[in-house]
This record gives sequence, structure tokens and C-alpha cells, in this order.
Amino acid sequence: MTPGGREHRRRQPVGFNMTPMIDVVFLLICFFMLVSQFASAEHVAMDLPLPDDSQAVKVKLSDRVVINCVLTSPHTPATSGVAYSIGPLRVVSLEDLSNRLAASKAANPNLQVVLRADRRLPYRAVRDVMDVIAENSIELMHLVAHVGEGTQG
Repeated sequence: MTPGGREHRRRQPVGFNMTPMIDVVFLLICFFMLVSQFASAEHVAMDLPLPDDSQAVKVKLSDRVVINCVLTSPHTPATSGVAYSIGPLRVVSLEDLSNRLAASKAANPNLQVVLRADRRLPYRAVRDVMDVIAENSIELMHLVAHVGEGTQG
């Protein structure tokens, strides 16, 4: 006992158990060795054929323009509640859309258009954009539609 009446305990040194750390490192080494074996097995060196008359065409990003038609206000009549954009760039009117398409067509004669429209839009608004595309002699147009649950066949 100490003079103040308290019992003095001898401090034991704090230790660090390395066994769990070694187990984790060993498991990681095994995992990466196995994964590297699987990855190398997937890559098989081979001589691929080069077709003479391939129909596959790689479309460059500059060959494609995405036009978005969005409903701005569901309560406005006809096409006055529609906003158009080419990609992220807002288009003021159909005439502006036509001018931009004409410039893109002049820069790239193989221009393709991807037309995306809100399902709540009246058909007239989408048809007006289709007319602008046709007036600019763009021959290939893709229409984007969602096919899934809730659609009627």
C-alpha cells in the first residue's frame, strides 16, 4: 500500500497483436493472385478476321446531333410551351434550330440527328422539329423512346 492508503497497481505494457493484420494481408495476396490469373485467362491472343465488305460503321461523336424537346408548361396550348435544345445548348426558336442544323450539316454532310421528346408533348411539336430536320436534308434521324413497363404494345 502507498502512504495515502491506495493500492498501487503495476502498469502492464500495452501490446499490439499483429495476427489479424497478417491474416488480412495474406487473404489480400491470395485474392489478387487469383484475380490476376482469371484476368489473364480472359485475354486470349488471336488473329481477328478483317472483312472485305463490312457493314459496321463507327459513328463519330461529331457526326451526331441530339435535339431535345421539353415541355416547359403543361397548361399552355399547342407548341408555345415547348423548349428546344441541341445537346445542352438552348435553342430560341425553330428557325434558330434550322440555322444551327444547316451549319452543322454544312460542316459534316453525314450528319445524323437523335430526336428526344417529352412524352407529354403534343405530336405537332415533335412533327415541327421533324420538318426542320427534313428541310435541312438530313437523311438519318433516330427517335428515342422508352420501352418498358407501362407501355402498350
